[in-house]
Formats: sequence, C-alpha cells, structure tokens
Amino acid sequence: MRIVLLDFLFYPYSVPLANALAEHADVTLMLPDKASEAHKQALRPAVKLWEFHPYRIRYPTNLLTIGKILRKISALNPAVVHQIFGFEWMEFALPLLRRPLVTTVHDAQIHPGDHESSSFGQSMEWKCATQVIVHAEAVKRQLIVDHHVATNKVHVIPHGTYDFYLRWANKQIVEQENTILFFGRIWDYKGLQYLIEAEPLISARVPNVRIVIAGRGDDFSKYERMMKNRDRFEVLNYRIPDEDVARLFQEASLVVCPYVEASQSGVLAIANAFGKPVVATNVGGIPEMIEEGKTGLLVPPRDARSLADAIASLLENQALRKKMNQNALAKSRTELSWASIAARTTQVYQQALGAHPSRAQAITPVRAIR
Repeated sequence: MRIVLLDFLFYPYSVPLANALAEHADVTLMLPDKASEAHKQALRPAVKLWEFHPYRIRYPTNLLTIGKILRKISALNPAVVHQIFGFEWMEFALPLLRRPLVTTVHDAQIHPGDHESSSFGQSMEWKCATQVIVHAEAVKRQLIVDHHVATNKVHVIPHGTYDFYLRWANKQIVEQENTILFFGRIWDYKGLQYLIEAEPLISARVPNVRIVIAGRGDDFSKYERMMKNRDRFEVLNYRIPDEDVARLFQEASLVVCPYVEASQSGVLAIANAFGKPVVATNVGGIPEMIEEGKTGLLVPPRDARSLADAIASLLENQALRKKMNQNALAKSRTELSWASIAARTTQVYQQALGAHPSRAQAITPVRAIR
C-alpha cells in the first residue's frame, strides 16, 4: 500500500508515525524544507522524504507551493493521503486531491488566548476528509455535536508518545529534588496563573520547591506580577530548542498542566516518554490521557488549592512518583507506542479505501509490536 503523509508543522508526530507505517507500507512523508535536520535524520531509510517550501501565510506565492504538492501527490498516486497538520492555503486545495483523504484533527476549535492559530479554512479538514482521526472522545463529541460531522467518520486514536526527544537524553542528568515543570506555549488556556497562585501553598509544605516555566507566548510581565515569591521560579520565556527539552524533563520531579481548556496535550506525550508523573486539570481530553493515581493526578480547573494539594502530595511521596514513572513508561512503550498507533491508523486507512470502491486495494492490517 502506498501512503502519502502530509505535515506542515508537527514533525515529532509525523516522523515517528511515518517510521512505524513504513514497516508495512510504501510511505512518502511530505515536510516543509524548514523542518530541522534532526527530524529528517530521524527518518528510517524506508521512508521517502519530499520537501516543499511554504511561504508566510499572507503571501499568494503559496499557490505555487500547493500546486507542486498536488502534482507530486498525483504522480505518486497513493492509495491514501493522510494530512497530519494542515495549512490554510492547503485546506482549500483538499477537494482537488480526488482520492481517499484522512485528516488528523488535533483541535476542533481555537483555544482561548491562542493568538497564533487560525480557524480560517479549518472546517475543510473534516468536510473533505473521507475519515477523520482525533486523539480524544471529547474532540470527537465536538466534531459531531458542534460541527455535524458524521459519527462513523470520526475515529479516536490516542496521541503517540513523543519519544523523539529521548535522543538528547543524558544518563548524567538526574532528577532535581522538588522540581516542577510547566512546559509549552503560554496562552490563557494553559492556566499558568493557577500554578503561580498555588506556589505559596506548595511552598508551605515543600519549602525548597522550584518551579520551572519553559515556553513562549503571552507577554510574561503579567505573570511576573502575580508571583509572590519570585525566587521560587525559573523562567525560560522563549521557544525551547529540541535539544534542551530532554534536560528539562529529566530534571523535573513532575510535570504540571493546569489548563482551563484543552483538546489533548503534546506535553503529556513528552512526559510519558520520560516517565514523569503529571498533575493536570480535568478538562477536555486530558482525563483520557492520564490514568488517575497511576500515571498522574487530576484536579478541577481554576482551583489553585486543589492543584497545590495534588502537587505537594506527589512531591512528598517519592514511592508513588516512582510507581507512576514505571506506569507511564510502560504505557508509552505499549498502548502509546508508534507501532500501536500505526496499527490503529491503518484500520482507518482501510475504512477510507472502503468509501472509495473504485480505488480499493488489498491492505494487510498492521499488527502492533508489543
């Protein structure tokens, strides 16, 4: 079976998925030429890489790029095209593919405070797709109820573990005592203010706590003003280079995701890869990614006291953190492994082909490696 994977942004996702699918299929991965060499080098030899050059969103020269993508797909004549992460100009070209299309919809709506993402043309992803993949039942419900997507068209496949960052793990780096990590883009929906509000309550129980905030986004001055004990925080308010991600997660005692709204979380996918316990809020698809008491703890959103209690209880219980570490690692290597994700993804490809009888081909289902 010949598959084209098309990705404009989520390289830590598309690269390992392409590698896993290539064990059983002819895979071409289409990536922007700005993708890092580390991602390209992580591809297995069996995966064919084809690069394209996207321009800034306001440039009409993107039409030339989209034309090249469409012509390349036509020349490859794949059984299925799978768009991992879209691009506004590409969304309106999807009807021109005229072949089975699978799209992965990471978010059914723009998150509050997210000033970088755009919903322009987003609905084309699920309108043009033969089948749609989402990472949580919560997102599936949004598509069905809010956007009237057919129930039998949407498939829930968990977010695979972001083990790409393990390549920079260093055995010499050890966990730093009582270190909390808040990682990723800093927008309103991430709920950072509630972690800041929780700090005095955590410090009352864990006097030497250290909170690392790593990521870019909002004007950080408003968060600085909220901090009662600035010396408890280490702030890295910029885009974290890939090679530094491993160190931050290795040093963390636990990871905190105090979101007030969410679809799922790539941060949790990284935490699983490093076996880190997570304290997160019970919103969106987050409860589907955390096994309560086994890989982390769930608390109500916008509740600094509950957040503080959960964090402090984990910092005070090293044995429980160690057990959660083992559970998270086990889950990342089985249910959330890319072999498992690829197996479930090929089942969706089968259904996409079934909806296009004129292009139907025999597909051998992929079996997950356990």
